[in-house]
Amino acid sequence: MQKTKKEPRYQKIAYEIAKRIVAYQFKEGEKLRGRSMLASEYEVSSETIRKAMRLLTNIGVVEVRARSGIYVLSHKAATLYLEQYKKRNEVHRMFTDTQELLKETRRNHRMLEKHVETLLESSKSDVFPFDYFTIKLTNEDHNLGETVKSLDFWNQTHGLVLAIEHEGHLYQAPNPNIPLEADMTLYVLGDDYVKKTTESMFGRD
Repeated sequence: MQKTKKEPRYQKIAYEIAKRIVAYQFKEGEKLRGRSMLASEYEVSSETIRKAMRLLTNIGVVEVRARSGIYVLSHKAATLYLEQYKKRNEVHRMFTDTQELLKETRRNHRMLEKHVETLLESSKSDVFPFDYFTIKLTNEDHNLGETVKSLDFWNQTHGLVLAIEHEGHLYQAPNPNIPLEADMTLYVLGDDYVKKTTESMFGRD
């Protein structure tokens, strides 16, 4: 499992100082405290404070004056930095959440595939308590090129497509947006009534 990259400490400190500037705790033209005092306040090394100041200098929030110190340069630049920081973190959170959702979807899909495989391998009479049938599509069938979704298969037939077999591959819990083609075999959960409505859907009255 890939670990989320932790944000460097100096970036968090730069953000905190920018927040204080936006809140007018530090005003434009005001000299910031020395590196050692800031390092003590944030409980980090002077090098970490130096990196935070360099970041704020590069984006025009503060400026370094030779032999004088670091001064607040722009309240507006600090505000812009906060907005960009929050937006970046929001995008990062969305990316992380999306990764987790994809992982969960893959886990659920694998579980569904296993369940479908078990159902298909089960005996109708001994273990499997439901009826299912197969129907192999031909060039003469109606609705080729449509999908299970576009045909509203469940509502129209009251059957559930468990799998699709095509060109030697069995696709369990198939994507409902896959176009239906000749030579596909549909595995459909349903009784004789469902079989008749399914055959009717493909023009086999």
